[in-house]
Amino acid sequence: MKLLSLVLIAGVSFAARQPFATEDFWAWRSASDPRISPDGQWIVYVESRSDRAADARFANLWIVSGDGKTRKPLTEGNWRDGSPRWSGDSVRIAWLSLRDGKTQIRTKKVDSGPETEVAAGGRTPLNVAVSPEGTAVAFTARVPAKLAAPAWAPPSILPRLRQAGSYQQIFVAPVAGGEVKQVSGGEFDHFGEPAWSGDGKSILTSRADGQIWSYLVSTGVAKQLTSEPGRNTTPLAASDSTKVAWLGMSSHPQSYNVHKLYVMNADGSRVKLLSGQLDRDPVNLQWSSDSRTVYFIADDHGATHVYAARSDGTARQVTNKPERLRDFSLADNGRAVAVRSTPTEAGDVVTFTVDRVSQGYTLAAPMERLLADRQIGVMEELSYDSGGQTIQAWVVKPPSFDPAKKYPLLVDVRDDPREMYGVDFKLRAQIYASNGFVVLCANPRGTPGYGEQFGNLLPSRYPGDDFDDVMRGVDAVIAKGYVDSQRLTIVGGLVAAWAIGHTDRFHAAVALRPVADWMTNVATKPDGARRAQEWMGGMPWDDPEQYWKHSPVYFAKNFKTPTLVIAGEADVESEELYFALQNRKVDSALLRAGGGKPSDWILELDAVLAWLKR
Repeated sequence: MKLLSLVLIAGVSFAARQPFATEDFWAWRSASDPRISPDGQWIVYVESRSDRAADARFANLWIVSGDGKTRKPLTEGNWRDGSPRWSGDSVRIAWLSLRDGKTQIRTKKVDSGPETEVAAGGRTPLNVAVSPEGTAVAFTARVPAKLAAPAWAPPSILPRLRQAGSYQQIFVAPVAGGEVKQVSGGEFDHFGEPAWSGDGKSILTSRADGQIWSYLVSTGVAKQLTSEPGRNTTPLAASDSTKVAWLGMSSHPQSYNVHKLYVMNADGSRVKLLSGQLDRDPVNLQWSSDSRTVYFIADDHGATHVYAARSDGTARQVTNKPERLRDFSLADNGRAVAVRSTPTEAGDVVTFTVDRVSQGYTLAAPMERLLADRQIGVMEELSYDSGGQTIQAWVVKPPSFDPAKKYPLLVDVRDDPREMYGVDFKLRAQIYASNGFVVLCANPRGTPGYGEQFGNLLPSRYPGDDFDDVMRGVDAVIAKGYVDSQRLTIVGGLVAAWAIGHTDRFHAAVALRPVADWMTNVATKPDGARRAQEWMGGMPWDDPEQYWKHSPVYFAKNFKTPTLVIAGEADVESEELYFALQNRKVDSALLRAGGGKPSDWILELDAVLAWLKR
């Protein structure tokens, strides 16, 4: 699908506007997790901001009326609030708040009264959900495992002996105070947000065995609802308590599996595939008020659309706009909210209807003032062929772009491990473009949002295949005539590190935690060992020679490109890459960054720009 060159809007007069700079991170505000009340009257969302004095990122809740006329803060303070959730009667909001060094469950009625803390029994809540009638909250927290000392271990080593430490369990706490009850049990994790049944009698969860389970709140009695092999997650009960929707992913070992949307009766019977032939990943499942339709959003070729799945097993596309949506939420009256991003909108809270799709309107635009004062580089779509595949990419041009000039090219690779570049606002790319670079953001094979076949095209040559896709994108941009082929640069993780061992075309490179980030984002997730093995081409971990050949350092003999290696706090792999570069006497440097503070982000970006502009 072509989204065309969408942002020629950005080519208006910029006479009074300033270019983007790394310091803009201090002014950056972002909206997330908007939730519309079931009656559609109010929307609560999280607004995050950076505080220069504290060198920290804080987040509070804001509330806005459904007509957009009233907007005000619901919480105010130098802490982090998040995960706001409505009660079924639209009266109460519960959320998680990190204050005084601990995470609390807070709750407040919308129309009156102060906010209060819900006792969690001394535990640290991870997720929260309000019961339909608003009198209780369900939450997850980790519980220490009941471990016996191993018979072989002398007492002196027990304090240093590492064993399986805890499991994520489900609890229920009364809003008005009282006994906190543990609902789930067993030596396994319960993932995600607890999902109340419509009548408030049961809680649904995804267990570590890959199945959906139901727990009676009154007794804790568990019932397994699914039996499909693979990974079953994200259960959501219909308001009439008769059905449950959920996402299932095949257990077939491959580098990428698309999630499918299923529905079943509340007792687990009559399982039906709802997403039909849709070859995209549904997220943010939402039941209609009549319990007949499941709405969701899914990424598709650089954009995000709303879909409706009905009982006949077909998924109908509801929206078709060049935009990225996230955090989709739906009210009983068919009015929806989401965070929308376009090349000129940096994450606005918007509302629209899903039954008869309306034009919609903006409820909150945290970055409107800053964007009005900045020069936004034009972004356009680029498609090209690579290895029999059509690759979609996005090119961000410097402000006041002149096609008669020759610009340096910066290839910005997102491989952590996979995220689709699209038609959303890209602050990092805009900062690069404001520093005189044409920026290439490609979606090589293996990227989600293009279907399972495209996403599963890395069975044996990761990261070699997507490196080939990126390089063909470089050639496609050079063919446009406005890029200096002698000033090519690349920034990224594993693919950037791979690039310096396989080509000397780049004038300079920055390797951002090239292996540590990949391991963190793949291997440490649920079912991560298998996923990591698949990402490495299906090779067995017990074959060190094959593993080593997939390491960028294996190709150290080819290193010529001046490279800045940016490492994490404990990042042996990045150090190995740097020492290999030094051993080859390649112009290189090692920088430790990534502490998580706003100043760390700015320092890292300043370092990247300084290295590439030498």
